[in-house]
Amino acid sequence: MQDPLKSHTEALQAACLTATLESISDAVLMLGHDWEIRYMNGNAARLTKVVREEVLGRCLWDVFPEAVGGPYYRAYHKAVDTNEQVSFEEHYAPLDLWTEIRAYPSEEGLTIYFRDISDRKATEAEIHRMAFYDKLTGLPNRQLLLDRLEHALALGQRTGRPGATLFIDLDHFKSINDTRGHDKGDILLQQVADRLDAAVRSCDTVARFGGDEFVVLLEDLGTDAPAVARDIASKLLQAFHAPFNVDGVEHYSTPSIGVALFGRERLGIEEVLKRADLAMYQAKAAGRNNVSFFDPAMEARVSARAMLETDMRRALANQEFELHYQPLATIDGKLAGVEALLRWRHPQRGMVPPVEFIPVAEETNMILHLGCWVLMEACGLLSRWADDERTARLEMSVNVSPVQFHRPDFVEQVLDVLKQTGARPDRLRLELTESLLIKDVEGTIQKMQRLREVGVRFAVDDFGTGYSSLSYLHRLPLSQLKIDRSFIWDAQKEGHGAAIVRMIVGLGKTLGMSVLAEGVETPEQLAFVMDEGCHYYQGYLYSKPLPEDRLAVFFS
Repeated sequence: MQDPLKSHTEALQAACLTATLESISDAVLMLGHDWEIRYMNGNAARLTKVVREEVLGRCLWDVFPEAVGGPYYRAYHKAVDTNEQVSFEEHYAPLDLWTEIRAYPSEEGLTIYFRDISDRKATEAEIHRMAFYDKLTGLPNRQLLLDRLEHALALGQRTGRPGATLFIDLDHFKSINDTRGHDKGDILLQQVADRLDAAVRSCDTVARFGGDEFVVLLEDLGTDAPAVARDIASKLLQAFHAPFNVDGVEHYSTPSIGVALFGRERLGIEEVLKRADLAMYQAKAAGRNNVSFFDPAMEARVSARAMLETDMRRALANQEFELHYQPLATIDGKLAGVEALLRWRHPQRGMVPPVEFIPVAEETNMILHLGCWVLMEACGLLSRWADDERTARLEMSVNVSPVQFHRPDFVEQVLDVLKQTGARPDRLRLELTESLLIKDVEGTIQKMQRLREVGVRFAVDDFGTGYSSLSYLHRLPLSQLKIDRSFIWDAQKEGHGAAIVRMIVGLGKTLGMSVLAEGVETPEQLAFVMDEGCHYYQGYLYSKPLPEDRLAVFFS
């Protein structure tokens, strides 16, 4: 006969255990050796969304059949088979529930403690998303791209499997931000991200690198990697053919894409990205909306340009730049003035051609310092000429860069130089390019008119090579058209140059402007421009550009 006191004690202990298990925050399941559910506390019923009374005594795998064969199933069997505790975290998809599990085997079966960690997992996922994904587009960000690129490079070097990095920059993206606002620009970026992601393979990575720049990482391209990369790049271009709907307004955008391949060659992350970036700028230089592949010659050109820029900054500090002056003549051979031309005497290379350093000066804004210096030097010489009756009537022509002209303080700069040097404004002629004239036409006209009021005159340099519009050409206070030398040379080859020269001369006369022919080098060319009615000419036939000391000899 069972001891009543012992039975009472065991019942009391069981009641205390049950009360404890009901009060703790963990969910608790107790299983028998046949996986039957012997006990389930309230938290377990709540989390698993079952009714305790209906599942007690039933097999765990009958109640939760979706778990059979999965992580829970394997972990619980491992605990029973090894008689050791198991701990793990797992997502139970049927309930969309993240759980932290601890299972303890015993002589009676298996006791399982688990708790809901869905909120913590959601927070961790959000932290991960913020750290590795772009907030605006949802694409991988720069950090995640660099991690994946590092892995891809290591894999390629080890296995020889080639890959590629595509650097994508949106053409003229700044215009939508400037004209419609940054919020509309953000809408465009989101749509661009969606199209790029849809155009690549599922194994590829599309990342937002920053601003309007995107990078696509292609891995395991196979034996014909260049062709596969080009095919994918072409699909990316095609993704931009249809207009984007930016807040109800159609907007067309195009990309410039640079491609850098990688494989067994030992390259670092920065080197691969630099190559793709260089190729992207090559695509822009080729007209935009284009694809360009990196090649070593491209890198050599960029290195040479960087070296040239460094040398130019040193040259500014060391005063290596100088002015040469090319005489201008009336059509009958009388000296009319000179054109001031910037020259660079490099200590090792000698005279560097302007066609090499002027574009770099404009891109880096060094042209602002150089342009001001040229104007000051030329006007200083023009002022000194006024004291000599042999030179007092001569004109000084100075080329003006678009970068310099479109500065808000350009007019004040010219007026200040004239005041400092004492040069006569009516002896100064500023030469502008056609590309300069077509940008901000109204603002250009206002600046020209302000300077024209004090006597400064203007000429259009290399006329005929740009895209001048006759609709506003007559509104500009111009006094001279300069015919580009290419038309003079072409006229002697029985090309279309003669007709173009004839047209420009007629246009100049109609608008009341003088016409100057550039690049006259032979008596035949001089005879031609004389017959066509040009008023002035310059070129090696009359004189090459001369430094100031030799110019004085030429005058005498």
